[in-house]
Amino acid sequence: MSEFKPTKSYRDAAEYYDLFTVNDDIPFYLSMAERYGSPILELACGTGRVALKLAEAGYEVVGVDATRQMLNVARAKASNLPDNVRSPVSFLRGDVTDLDLQQRFSLVIIPSSFRFCLTTEQQLACLSSARRHLTEDGAFILDLYPGDDQQEKGEWSEDAYTTDGRHVKRSGVFVTDFSSQIQRRIFILEITDSDGETWTIETENAVALIDDEEANRLLQLSGFEVLEEYGDWDLRPYSSGMRRRILVLRAKPSDRPD
Repeated sequence: MSEFKPTKSYRDAAEYYDLFTVNDDIPFYLSMAERYGSPILELACGTGRVALKLAEAGYEVVGVDATRQMLNVARAKASNLPDNVRSPVSFLRGDVTDLDLQQRFSLVIIPSSFRFCLTTEQQLACLSSARRHLTEDGAFILDLYPGDDQQEKGEWSEDAYTTDGRHVKRSGVFVTDFSSQIQRRIFILEITDSDGETWTIETENAVALIDDEEANRLLQLSGFEVLEEYGDWDLRPYSSGMRRRILVLRAKPSDRPD
């Protein structure tokens, strides 16, 4: 499988990223934090969408992401929080497929971003990073999309938002290569400022389509076992064909860090 290297990444639209995110997973992560406690490590934390909500609830959080512009947004949001909230959260730049913070965490999460690991090598390396940072009784939450749209190509548009006097609309197209199980996507932001001037920002990325059989194989090779499995954030049981597969995992006893 060849590696996809986008020429226009999320960094070009980082300041608008939060406009188009969905936060229905936040209560789930808060409940897991209540169960497992801190510290918490968020891999591929982006703009700190989840990490900051956990910090606001009083948990110590470290967020790691490879994109400097996304981290800049996260740190700017953190700087606007009261000091007693901001102190337990920090954001670091790093590669989630090659990470060693020399620290163990009670909870490791990677909300929605594991599919950006496109190759088996990258996927196993990311899982290894998660396992390396777990405490003996810690949990790892893996968020997968096995039921993602299997169309060969398509396009979409989303509702427009207004922020800082700018009107922002997002649309996009995707093309799926079923031989490599990779879907390539282009996002187009159309931005209009208060003076009526309009410009566009184009970004692109790719995601891996990971079915249940492949996910199970990856977990077995990585030494994880399933504690809980859900098909949505409302805790409905997972069954084959559902769009979302949310796994609460732990390292198998023989594979737990010393």
